[in-house]
Amino acid sequence: MPSPFSLFRKKSTTRTFKDFYAEWFDTLKNNLLPLLRQSLSSPSHTLISFRIDLLLQHFLSYYDSLDLAASSDVSHLLFPSSWRNPLEIPFLFLGDLHPYLFTNLLRSLIDEANNREDEDDDETDGFLPWGRNQIGQNLEFLDKPWQFLVAWKNPSKSLITRMEQIECGLRLMVPALVSRVRKAQATIMGKIAEDWVSCEGKKKEIDEAVEEEMEEMVAVFLDANRLRRSVISEIIGATNVYQGALFLEALSQFLVGFRDPILLAEFESCNMPILRFC
Repeated sequence: MPSPFSLFRKKSTTRTFKDFYAEWFDTLKNNLLPLLRQSLSSPSHTLISFRIDLLLQHFLSYYDSLDLAASSDVSHLLFPSSWRNPLEIPFLFLGDLHPYLFTNLLRSLIDEANNREDEDDDETDGFLPWGRNQIGQNLEFLDKPWQFLVAWKNPSKSLITRMEQIECGLRLMVPALVSRVRKAQATIMGKIAEDWVSCEGKKKEIDEAVEEEMEEMVAVFLDANRLRRSVISEIIGATNVYQGALFLEALSQFLVGFRDPILLAEFESCNMPILRFC
């Protein structure tokens, strides 16, 4: 009797996406992110822009590779338990980071900068709080150009407007993708159940019956990746060079944090209580 998940695989590949992602992640963590952080101390606008483009292209190439991999085994990408750890799973939508995460990250950077300064103004009447255990926090920014220090303070109207437009688009497109994938799953499961009986569980016949229906799952996955690519690119296009650098740094660090061995060990050591229902 064939495994149900084997029905979703068109062909085998010599290199798994897990191996590709490990290499991609290593490049992000050990090469591109350190390079970007070095540029945060540089007064060179050209260097900062170059490093932003390197990191942006690294993210876009990742989604291009996801698209290519989907043609051979979309189920492995939609349910990536073999190459995603437990910290990453809750943030996934159709196989990768939820597109809302990108806009939420941007908003959090803006809100934190403006809320923090408002709190400092209230507490110190406009003077920097040098006496509140924040000396180290303030000193770490002294080697950065001032444009980075005020990058998110009072963001431009054009940035806020563009961000709201992106969020409006997500509110329309994400539910549509969810609806499509639910419909596709229902169709596929119905087809499998029907043909499993009529074909007496013979894999060849079932594969042929399901393959056409699986094309919609692939199409939904590709559209989700297209949406993720678009949101990242539009955010970088709407921000200035300093904001773009800080956004990509935060996004990269977010991903790197998922693979922190100490944090992951603490998470996996947590014991979830078993609830008993009477």
